[in-house]
Amino acid sequence: MNKMKLFTPGKIGSIETKNRIFMAPMVRNYAEPDGVVNDKYIAHWTRIARGGVGCMTLEASFVSPEGRGFARQIGIHDDGTIKGLQKLTAESHKQGAIAGVQLHHAGRQTSENITGESPVAPSSIKDPVMGETPRTLESEEIPKIIEAYAVAAERARAAEFDYIEVHAAHGYLITQFLSPFSNTRDDDYGGSFDNRFRFLLKTIDAIRQKAGEDFPMIVRLSGEELVEGGLTMEDTLEIAGRLEDLAVDALHISAGNYASFPQGYMIQPMAIQDGPLVRMAARVKEAVSIPVIAVGKIRSPELAEKVLNSEKADFIALGRPLLTDPDWPLKAMENRDTEINRCIACNQGCISRLFVQDDVWCTINPEVSREQRFERKTAPEKKKVLVAGGGPGGMQAAITAAEQGHEVVLLEKQNRLGGQLHAAAAAPHRIGWEELLQYMIQKIHRLEIEVRLNSEATVEVVKSENPDAVIVATGSTASSPPIEGISNKNVVQGRDILVGQASVKGKVIVAGGGATGAQVAEFLKDKGHPVTIVEMVEEIAADAAQSDGYLLIKRLEEKGVEFRIRTRIMEIREKSILVESDKGEEELKADTVVLCLGSQPDNSLGDALKDKVPRLVVVGDALEARQVTEAMAEGALAVIEL
Repeated sequence: MNKMKLFTPGKIGSIETKNRIFMAPMVRNYAEPDGVVNDKYIAHWTRIARGGVGCMTLEASFVSPEGRGFARQIGIHDDGTIKGLQKLTAESHKQGAIAGVQLHHAGRQTSENITGESPVAPSSIKDPVMGETPRTLESEEIPKIIEAYAVAAERARAAEFDYIEVHAAHGYLITQFLSPFSNTRDDDYGGSFDNRFRFLLKTIDAIRQKAGEDFPMIVRLSGEELVEGGLTMEDTLEIAGRLEDLAVDALHISAGNYASFPQGYMIQPMAIQDGPLVRMAARVKEAVSIPVIAVGKIRSPELAEKVLNSEKADFIALGRPLLTDPDWPLKAMENRDTEINRCIACNQGCISRLFVQDDVWCTINPEVSREQRFERKTAPEKKKVLVAGGGPGGMQAAITAAEQGHEVVLLEKQNRLGGQLHAAAAAPHRIGWEELLQYMIQKIHRLEIEVRLNSEATVEVVKSENPDAVIVATGSTASSPPIEGISNKNVVQGRDILVGQASVKGKVIVAGGGATGAQVAEFLKDKGHPVTIVEMVEEIAADAAQSDGYLLIKRLEEKGVEFRIRTRIMEIREKSILVESDKGEEELKADTVVLCLGSQPDNSLGDALKDKVPRLVVVGDALEARQVTEAMAEGALAVIEL
């Protein structure tokens, strides 16, 4: 029997939980356009429920149409949503988990493109991220929104949820009322602390009247908003105390709002340490006697247990970790920690997609959003599958094929698996890619997949294996555009620098200021080289996830890396480069020029194999140079669709 505190029962108001693991509310963008639950959502929810989580909080669910924050967000704004929501609660209860729903109104943190109308807020202050100036709520409109929360809670009870969570964090409507950062009203809902608290107070009272005094209620708060003029920890402690006095059953402590999102604490990227918000939960726990839920990059059972044992929180909420591995709780309970597919906080498949209104994927778990397609445990017919290329796409294809029961041969022309994961992991603050690589290698060994290193997949080699299907995952090659002098001896590729296959000397010009170029610049600056990034467009690291890019640029500035934006390289010389910018032509000194100018697909094998094998699928960068997310998804789907 597992003796971890993580797997002891807990209490939220009148309900008991089988363990202390919450699924954190996280918008998926899977719902129907009207906010109704569909089969895709049910399959996803059911898969997580089967993994042993104790409490499942449904994503932020909008209580009224103007409060929708995402294109395909779940709604609880209409009685027509109840039937679908009941299907979710039934699946949770079937697995012995309790289920709740987070009640949400985006306020100004949305867009007219999403809601069809101008955003509303306590005050007409332009949202610094969404870029739209909201309409100030009239005094007579406020009770209608409060009523919308209350009726939504009534629907939650009708849908057989066990609790509700009121979203008063992350800069959404309730936070907008609470915070001087977004509230400059001079009526009963603005000005003094009491007035700014009034909206939340009345919302709680209205919910109790509609849904019942005995319906457990959690409130989610941002411990700190992390913006000038925003809520501080001292403010949150005051709010927490008032909520305890109001008989709220538990508090869930997160951080930040959209304006502070790039700092990396609202949804933590790879460069932020594990568990950065635990200190905030601990402060709240010291101040109240009701249960406190900690959240925020708690990726391992060890850290979760440490938080509980040190009495910094009573429950642990996992968001992204349950995407990467829905069986995280079961594996932890069965002491199979090494088998957990840990979230690497890359934010590629989840948050980056969500904030451009796409459905949420997971970079390292291709099943996420595709649970219906992955329901088949084994293939109806065993086939011989040959995978060419041992990068992330090829490794995932081999793993999925083995799990489906196929005979698998993986050919890799280098002397190690991993492909570009090695370069990605070598960049500063990118250790998550190494974690992914080691996990995948371990899984390949556990599945006893036949791997042949130093083996290039030629047409002859492939045909000699007589495969039923060939998956080409040969990746990409670094781009070398037609710039005069690009073949000079002082020119090297950025990916070669990161894996130790090339070296630099003296002053370095990094040609290309995308995420890769910026990471290479930091890598070289840390080794003591003077570094200048030359980039044609306005922005450095424009293709990085938002918080990753912000933190990366901040570090580069602090370390003294020079940026030359809106600048084109015209010629590379022996000790300099010739550039052109708004200032005209200019010569910049350079002992070494490092190229980070993108990649181009390497699909020579795929082209050569056309019509020569029974089935041929090209995946990842060999198809089109993109990110790890697409490579992993395509590698898995190539097998599922055999």
